[in-house]
Amino acid sequence: MRKSMSYAISGMLMMFGAAAGNVYAASSDISLGTLPDKATFDSFIDELGTAIAYNPVSPAEPLGVLGFEIGVAIATVKIDTGIWDNVVADGSAPSTLPVPRLMARKGLPMGFDIGLSRIDVPGSNITVTGAELRKAILEGSTVSPAVTVIAHTSKLNGVDAFDVSTYGIDVGVSKGFAMLTPYAGAGQVWIDGSDNSNTFSDRSSSVTRSYAGVRVGFLPFMNMVLQADFAEVNSYSLRLNVGF
Repeated sequence: MRKSMSYAISGMLMMFGAAAGNVYAASSDISLGTLPDKATFDSFIDELGTAIAYNPVSPAEPLGVLGFEIGVAIATVKIDTGIWDNVVADGSAPSTLPVPRLMARKGLPMGFDIGLSRIDVPGSNITVTGAELRKAILEGSTVSPAVTVIAHTSKLNGVDAFDVSTYGIDVGVSKGFAMLTPYAGAGQVWIDGSDNSNTFSDRSSSVTRSYAGVRVGFLPFMNMVLQADFAEVNSYSLRLNVGF
């Protein structure tokens, strides 16, 4: 069992690296460079904040006291190249930004779960750390859905020119049917951005986020999750997990 899980995790990490590297391999380090005005700065912070906000990519039901999972996810986020061309090092931003995540979640007593994530965007200086705390309002059963409330936060690292942090709250619902667990949710994300050169004043905003997805279990300790997010910028995620 331990060897099988070790092989599964190693394979997932290899797939994660290959997928992330293939999405965008050019140099995409970001700085505030040639942003023309405050309105463009604000739009950039809103898009970046939405892209890096913590995203659970999971159904609503809790893992339970003994439960845990570790997974890798890759999201493709549609961005406005007219804005991002001003901030990437080579002056040519991709139309979609790859956002790969390493994620872990542990079940706690009383329907609580805690989760952590790490983002390293390939070909760029963008790294992000994030965390979540969730509480199951309904834990779900064979006849009733699970309902959960998730509080989350994230912080941009690795970029000297500016700081971005997010925090938010989501409400999710899911219901399992054999190997499939469809789910959906919605919430609000608050974004704070600041220009360390003091060229532009700070940006604070909020965006409404909704999502829908499905988890597919294909081994006793493995599953795959597909999710679509709809917000300031839309994104599509694939996640692979091991755990129980």
